[in-house]
Order: sequence, then structure tokens, then C-alpha cells
Amino acid sequence: MEILFDRYDVTSVGEISDVDLFSLYRELRPPGVRTAQVAAALETLYGCNSDTLYKLDIEHAIRELDRRYFLLQDLEWEYKCLARRDGLISEEDSRLLFTATHHPNFSLRKFQTWLSGRVLKGSGVPFNEIDVLLCNIPTTDEIIAELPSVPLPEIPLGRSSTTVITDKTKSFARQKKLEKLSYLRKLQELKAKRSDNLKQRKKVEATKEVVQDEQKKEERKQKEEEERKQREEEERERKV
Repeated sequence: MEILFDRYDVTSVGEISDVDLFSLYRELRPPGVRTAQVAAALETLYGCNSDTLYKLDIEHAIRELDRRYFLLQDLEWEYKCLARRDGLISEEDSRLLFTATHHPNFSLRKFQTWLSGRVLKGSGVPFNEIDVLLCNIPTTDEIIAELPSVPLPEIPLGRSSTTVITDKTKSFARQKKLEKLSYLRKLQELKAKRSDNLKQRKKVEATKEVVQDEQKKEERKQKEEEERKQREEEERERKV
């Protein structure tokens, strides 16, 4: 990996630009990822916006880009399953995609921030509008920081604080699990629908092939009949 890094570090200063990293990764893993994914990977790596990658961090950067690269392949397939006839998905379905991808660290606050910042609210959502956000999976610390500050509940007699907190944790986990199951059921329905549509298309195509074969046979017979009549006509003319 360092050898590949050195090819782009033409000045031998131990660092390359984000543009160089984009080209390096595209060479390593064709066709690579979007420049926005490269920028997000560097932000994940350094905790802030950066247009520079240092040689010591090349392995970490490639691992982060690989994570995004392979996750994107799954996300593109799931997006296509949810897509409407216009090739886009609804805002409601985009939330399902966020929930399933980020589970159990789905951040409703971040999702609502993206939603409120859309230029055309309520319009269809293209994949390249959400692919970077989908790959930016929130950390547990970020989710904890979003939790509202509330006073501790009163503890009923005979129950310890640990029991109350454990019950709330289980309830939260059940809710997240139900959201995940709901999404998976809908995804399975879409897969089944897609499979039925594919079978229907194959059936129609097979029928078209049969019709086309019959038409070709009929055309050949007609052509052979015309040639036969022409030969007979020529034979009669020679006799005369």
C-alpha cells in the first residue's frame, strides 16, 4: 500500500491530497467511490474536514473507504428494491433505509436535520443524495449525546434502580427490533414483487419469441411459395 501511496506522493513529503486519494482508490478498487465519499472518509478518520491524507494513515483510510465501497453495493441493491417507477424513493422509504442501515444507532435528529434541509421537500429522493449520509453511521457516543436530559424516575418499592433502567433498556431495544422487522418485512415484499415482475417479464418475452418464430416460419413458407410460383411461370414461358 505504501508503494502505491508513494506513486501519488510526487513531492515525497509524506502526504497526498484528497484528489490523489480518490484516484489511488479508484485504481485499487475500480470504479472507486464518489469524491464526496472520499471527503467523508477523511472526516471520519481525522474528526474534521481535511483535504490531506498522511502516509501513516493510509491503511486506516483504505479500510474506511472499503467499508463504504462494499456497503454501497448493498445499499444500491436495497435502494432499487424500494425505488418507484421514476427510479426514486419516497422520504418515508428513505427513513426505512436509514433505520435498517444504522441500526441500532439510528439518529432521528440527524435524519430530521437532513429532511428539513432538503430543497424540494416531499419530492423523490435520488440515491446520490443520501449515499454519503447512509455510510456515515453514527457512533454510540453520538447517540448518547442526543438523549434528552431527564430526571431519574421514581423507583417503586421493592425494585432497584438497576431493574428500572434495565426495563427501559429492554423496551428501547424491543422498539428498535420491531422497526427493523417492519423494514425487513417490507423489503421482503418488495423482493417478492420484483421476483414476480421478473417472472412475468420472462413469460412475456418467451411468448414474444414463440410468436416471432411462428411469424418467421410463415414468412419462409410465403417466400418459398412465391419462389415456387415464379419457377413454374418461368418453366411455362420456356415451353412456349
